[in-house]
Amino acid sequence: MGTESLFSVISLVSVVIYAYIGIYTFTQNPKSLVHKVFLLLCSSYAIWSFAYSFAYIAHDKISFSFWNKISAIGWCSFSALSLYLVLLITENPILKYRVARVLIFLPAGIFFYMAIFLFGEGIETSKVTTNIFYIGDFLYNFLFLLISIIILLFWGLKSSSVRIKKQSFILVTCSGIPFILNLLTQDILPLVVVTIQFPLMGQLYSIIMILGTYRVITKYKFLRLPERYIFEEVVKEIMDMVILLDAKGMIIKISQHTLSLLEFKEDELINQDIDVILEEKRRRILIDSLKDSSKLNDINLLKKSGERIPVNISYKQIIDDKLHDLLGVILVIQDISLLYDLRRKNEELHAYVQQVEASEYTFRKLFEGSSDSILIMEGNKIIDCNPATTRLLGTDSKEILIGKNLWELSPEYQPDGILSEEKAQAMNKQAKTTGEVKFEWWHKKENGIEFPVEIMLTSILLNGKQVFHGLLRDVTEHKQLENRLEYLSYNDVLTGLYNRRFFEEELKRLDVPRNLPLTIVMADVNGLKLINDSFGHIMGDELLQKVSSAIAKGCRSGDIIARLGGDEFVILLPKTGVKETEQLVKGIKAYSKNEQVGSIELSISFGWETKHNPEENILEVFKKAEDRMYKKKLFESPSMRGKTIKAIISTLHEKNKREEQHSYRVSELCKSIGKALSLSEGDIEELKTVGLLHDIGKIAIEEATLNKPGKLTELEWEEIKRHPEIGYRILSTVNDMAEIAEYVLCHHEKWNGMGYPKGLKGEEIPLQARIIAIADAYDAMTSQRSYRSALPEVIALEELQNNAGIQFDPMILNVFIETVLNKLSRNDSQAG
Repeated sequence: MGTESLFSVISLVSVVIYAYIGIYTFTQNPKSLVHKVFLLLCSSYAIWSFAYSFAYIAHDKISFSFWNKISAIGWCSFSALSLYLVLLITENPILKYRVARVLIFLPAGIFFYMAIFLFGEGIETSKVTTNIFYIGDFLYNFLFLLISIIILLFWGLKSSSVRIKKQSFILVTCSGIPFILNLLTQDILPLVVVTIQFPLMGQLYSIIMILGTYRVITKYKFLRLPERYIFEEVVKEIMDMVILLDAKGMIIKISQHTLSLLEFKEDELINQDIDVILEEKRRRILIDSLKDSSKLNDINLLKKSGERIPVNISYKQIIDDKLHDLLGVILVIQDISLLYDLRRKNEELHAYVQQVEASEYTFRKLFEGSSDSILIMEGNKIIDCNPATTRLLGTDSKEILIGKNLWELSPEYQPDGILSEEKAQAMNKQAKTTGEVKFEWWHKKENGIEFPVEIMLTSILLNGKQVFHGLLRDVTEHKQLENRLEYLSYNDVLTGLYNRRFFEEELKRLDVPRNLPLTIVMADVNGLKLINDSFGHIMGDELLQKVSSAIAKGCRSGDIIARLGGDEFVILLPKTGVKETEQLVKGIKAYSKNEQVGSIELSISFGWETKHNPEENILEVFKKAEDRMYKKKLFESPSMRGKTIKAIISTLHEKNKREEQHSYRVSELCKSIGKALSLSEGDIEELKTVGLLHDIGKIAIEEATLNKPGKLTELEWEEIKRHPEIGYRILSTVNDMAEIAEYVLCHHEKWNGMGYPKGLKGEEIPLQARIIAIADAYDAMTSQRSYRSALPEVIALEELQNNAGIQFDPMILNVFIETVLNKLSRNDSQAG
């Protein structure tokens, strides 16, 4: 066999070694990043060795070039993978930075690209490129491997762990030998002795390093904890809290139950010091105790919120059997919060008993006087109880309870479906085994009422007998709160009907062939926004409640009624065709006609669509029902708004009779000013309407504020100033009143721009609004008000003229004084 064939065979053998060690190590902990990177490193060596087993015996340059390019996957990447693996093992913080991770693997990518595309048979490569490649590749491999060896060396020197020191020594030695051999045979000797040329054997030398790694894996448990201490999946379900620490006290694994109790996420605790969940003053106690104790009692753990949880901690040190080196610590933690409660009650009891010479009489007084319900049971049979228990269970005396089994005071089945007798026996057995158990239980009073309790059952010795001490707590209110929350998740708070969430779920559930024909009815309350703006949301809510009541009365027991939000309702009618739906909607309308909110009648627009075939899309059916409802609303809503506005005016005038008279007088004055300005008949009629409606926004103002006899406060005045905007919102809901709404909005603007709400100036203010401003001011001054008597006309005219060009349009004011009132204006008198 020739030299080339021998090297080829050795390379093939090394492939098996690399593959075996890589796969073996990976299977010890497939989720570990360190194990994954070590598998990649072994894979790179295996590919390199496999390709070179053919490159050694290649008969021509083309074949050698092909296998050399395949091997480049290994000889370009092994140095980067080695350095990355060493940094992971030694927990070097540099790996936290993404740029560092990129820089580690960047040279490997560059040299792999050059090896594939810039070298090979048939490729002309310049001397400069060749020099750059070989010098760069040498420096890359030399420096990366040297840095890896140095990091491993210092890792061992700095560690106080005997195991790590031995691991470091073997790894440094086994890595240094192939490093030096490769440096000698490939670089130093060929330079010193020109005639000596060694074949490329880096992948073969590296067997020494991999075998050394295998040695520390098998002997010193390198890259893993011993198998018997690895967390099994069952730890996730264990009821006690379980934490695994490394030798430095860092958390490396934690059970799901522990995370739930402490309210942390896993990534918030993994690789964190155990200190983060320990109370400050107890940290040193725990650390010191771990050295020579196997159990710690009454330690406080901290939740994420800072709340304390009292616990007992049992622990087991993980010791390397051969090196007697500490690998880590397993903590098994028991929540003793309930035990604390029981201990506190027992301490209170004990203190009281000691105070009165520990007599049975004193115990009995405390037992009888406790506000907590207490049972003493032998097995499942009650042998004693206190008065609080008889009150809780609704009996006249404890004699009725004594001698009965727990399940005899309960319904046959518990809510979880288990027979009461079976569950009571199971809880009894668990308390006997563990010392205590807490569970939920349903009792039944003598009058048949069932109610939930929480029972803390503790095994105790009484007069030398093992009995059970049971603390009972009524959790009816807690259950009612749970039920209320569940109700609110599917019901609308205001109307009590189902909400959108429930409707969407029911729509999916009912959309099956057996429910066809399936009809969807959409309903929309007309005028809700107008009523909210005019009378407030309390009246709007009352309107929605009465609408929901009318819909519910008109529907059948199996129909699904939901409020989708705002003023929209929907009805789902399984197995209901068009004719039945029409009759149902007629019934709802009949019920709604009998209902009123204040003086306003209920008005509901309906639209519906029926699904007849399974192929029809239910969402399309819903959309058609909605479209039909909106078309109906276009015709019905304006009529409703007109009626509502009349009701608003009527209500306003009922609140303030002077306001009614004021509105009519302003309307007549506006009409007179319009005629004096030679406006058209249509404009004059519009002015009359504006004058009548200009203060409609006062419907939303408190009646006490409108009729206040004294001066308004600043807050009351700000409330009064809102009425133009409220009036605008009310009137703008009616299609043919858009312009009137604008005039009402602007009737308190001033000629000089200092009015409200928009601060308009001069002719920016609509003509009609300027007319209303003069008529409104004149009538306000010359009429009796709640806060003052009517002013004489002379004083009113003087006030108007004083504000000409400031508050009022001077031209319109002159026309009003001279023509409407037939008085001589100041301007004319001055001109005369």
